Amino acid sequence: MKEFLNEEKHLLFKICLLVASYILMFDFLWSNGQVGKLLFLLYGVITVMALFFGTLLSLIISLLFLFAIGSVLLYLGLQNIEYGGFYNEFLTMEHFVFFGVGLLVTDLIGGSIQEQHRKVALERNRLRQEVKHFVAVDPDTSFDNAERMEIEIKREMNRINRYGGKFTILLLELDYYKEFLKAYGQKELDHLLKGIGEKVSNSLRFSDKKYRYRNNKFAFLLIETTKDNVEIVADKLAEQLKTHQLLNGRMVTLTFHISFEEYNEQMKDINYLEFVQEVDKETVFYDL
Repeated sequence: MKEFLNEEKHLLFKICLLVASYILMFDFLWSNGQVGKLLFLLYGVITVMALFFGTLLSLIISLLFLFAIGSVLLYLGLQNIEYGGFYNEFLTMEHFVFFGVGLLVTDLIGGSIQEQHRKVALERNRLRQEVKHFVAVDPDTSFDNAERMEIEIKREMNRINRYGGKFTILLLELDYYKEFLKAYGQKELDHLLKGIGEKVSNSLRFSDKKYRYRNNKFAFLLIETTKDNVEIVADKLAEQLKTHQLLNGRMVTLTFHISFEEYNEQMKDINYLEFVQEVDKETVFYDL
């Protein structure tokens, strides 16, 4: 975290440098006629390119531009050709060198800002993912979340692959989730989810793991439970979940779909994603 804050400070310092250089170039260029204004606009475009695309591209374009203009100035100077007010108005060699150095320095600062901003964004994303993993409990149901589900089921699969055993994953899908929210509102939905969490916890063993897999889908990891014994668990859940009392005291009937599958040591070639997706597909076929 301390390193992240230092990166933020360095980024802010570089942005201040870039703004200062921009103000300096504006003061230097804008008062030097049409040529100065044109060069300032070009300076601004290349600065934006450095910020969006990095140092390399902006340096290439800057060097090509400086090479072209510098070659013309050198040629005209060597040939002693008069080119009227254009030379006297702005483009003396001294002015051109100052502009070129300023442009290259800005390329480096802008590219550095782009690179550091990318690093800061990646670090923020990493910290966000870490927080997401630490905050593993769904606040509505008190079940673990989908990230914890993946970690624990993978761990259980690895244990069974090594030492043998079995478990069954049971998925429970609440029907008409969006319709319930639309009809009764968020407060009633929160009350419903809390009730589901309490009823499921009362129906399953303490050793069984409970997860909120998606908004309206819940997953239960039934340790050392065969597929044949899941019907007993499903009957318990059906008895507990088929009715729900709203906050106003009115009773409503709920419907669910379920699916389940056993995992054992003979299935070691199947990975977590394949296993869960296969179970998930089956929820459309079985009413609770």
